[in-house]
Amino acid sequence: FALSTMSILSVEQVREATTKPFWFQLYVMRDRDFVARLIQRAKDAQCSALILTLDLQVLGQRHADVKNGLSAPPRPTLQSLLDLGTKPEWCLRMLGAKSLSFGNIVGHAKGVDNMSSLSAWTQEQFDPRLSWADVEWIKKQWGGKLILKGIMDVQDARIAVQSGADAIIVSNHGGRQLDGAPAAVEVLPEIVAAVGDKIEVWIDGGIRSGQSVLKALALGAKGTMIGRPWLYGLGAYGEDGVRLCLEMVHKELDLTMAFCGKTSIDQVDKGILYEPYPHRPPPP
Repeated sequence: FALSTMSILSVEQVREATTKPFWFQLYVMRDRDFVARLIQRAKDAQCSALILTLDLQVLGQRHADVKNGLSAPPRPTLQSLLDLGTKPEWCLRMLGAKSLSFGNIVGHAKGVDNMSSLSAWTQEQFDPRLSWADVEWIKKQWGGKLILKGIMDVQDARIAVQSGADAIIVSNHGGRQLDGAPAAVEVLPEIVAAVGDKIEVWIDGGIRSGQSVLKALALGAKGTMIGRPWLYGLGAYGEDGVRLCLEMVHKELDLTMAFCGKTSIDQVDKGILYEPYPHRPPPP
């Protein structure tokens, strides 16, 4: 599990709730003192790895967010109120939630004491000046396993290897940053080919089923990140929904491997994937 800088519960609250290992996903802000303190808080919470997000230094023009009126704090509309009215059980659960804010930021960043001040702070704080020198600084501050998320280019992947990172995550931020960017799975094979076994390559984005997981592994990924599916399960049925989601992904992966004639993940390679005739050699 990876906890985001923009999560509702703070890293301390999550640590209090579990003894299991989890990672922390860092967004780099202009306020480097805040960043340093946040890294230290993740260390104090014994997070086992730090994910550094590289593709959110400029906030994309998210058309769906604009259309749906997504904002912090939320601005109720007739449509959203009607939608909430159809989900009374969910509303009751949310009223009893421990936190309705952004626990890692509100009360920790200078001048951010409530949701109203958070929105203005966030708009000002995403830092477009993030550079490889900052990556080196963060690596020294952290001192543990460092994973770079948001790699979509072979050259960046090679620089990531040189930076001393322990792994990279091929990701286009769920397609929410640059509309028209290639899908992560499209650039995965060339990035894997470029870095070889010099660094672990993971993928994030578009993982919706066990079949998605198997395809990514066949293309060379060492692991996959799953975001929206388990959030859908969480929103619908809480902890049971997350468990059901993960069980479905696991069963789909197991069945798909069986249909491909594989009994172990170690046996999976790109040979299980179908390519149209012009892109594959003719049969002997």
